Amino acid sequence: MCGGAPSIAPAVDPAEQQAKADADAARKANTEAAATRRARRQQSALATGASSTSGTAATSTALATGKPTLGS
Repeated sequence: MCGGAPSIAPAVDPAEQQAKADADAARKANTEAAATRRARRQQSALATGASSTSGTAATSTALATGKPTLGS
């Protein structure tokens, strides 16, 4: 009649699609985990420079404050 071949959808391999979906999901999970780790690292006591009321952690030890022992 009109001629021409019928249009056939290209063959799609379900295993290939599943592998691609798995890789995309793993990539997204890794990106989110990295962002979480980065945020935790930025909020840590070391990153924020947390200090006690008497000075920084390095200068507020028992010996640095002139105390002979920890309990005195």
